[in-house]
Amino acid sequence: AATPDLIPHTLLRVVRVFLARHPHIHLRISSATRHEVQEIVSDGEADVGIVQHYDRDEQFDFEGLFVYERVLITPRDHPLSVEPVESLAQVAEWPLILMSSGTHTRDILESELKRRGVNYEIIVELDSMDMIKRYVALGMGVSIGPRLAIDPGDQDELGVVGLGHLLPVEQGGIITLRGKRLSTPTERFISVMRDTLATAGVQGG
Repeated sequence: AATPDLIPHTLLRVVRVFLARHPHIHLRISSATRHEVQEIVSDGEADVGIVQHYDRDEQFDFEGLFVYERVLITPRDHPLSVEPVESLAQVAEWPLILMSSGTHTRDILESELKRRGVNYEIIVELDSMDMIKRYVALGMGVSIGPRLAIDPGDQDELGVVGLGHLLPVEQGGIITLRGKRLSTPTERFISVMRDTLATAGVQGG
């Protein structure tokens, strides 16, 4: 089980390597919010959960595997892509295109904007960072999402600005149920994930 921002990027990279090494092992992947991922693992419906942030819980073991950094995503040559971004208030001056309510980055962003008394407008809500990038490229607004959702070709159409000075940079990784004996296929998947993410030097957002 994994969050929807991790499935098409970080997890896809791991699955591609895993299937090449173990073509006869079948995987079942579920998409859920961070809290739902923890519930799914707790209930035994999944052996492994992949999350962008871990709230310490005695029932889980956690292994950090990647950095989860957030970035501002703008149309190419947008003013925010060429001038220093020194506050979230600057970002909030533009229409926002965000992941759906209840997702981790959106919760953090809205909490911070409200804490600072900053007005903002969300004009598009989607469940896919890939679709968000397309709407940003059209010039409809700007977004904040994980750096790991940025593909090499994206910067032909998009501006990408690091926000590590304004929003938390977190440790993402895997959770398993403490004390549960993992199957051999699960152990192999975790091993591939360690190897793949270490080799890629994955950073998120």
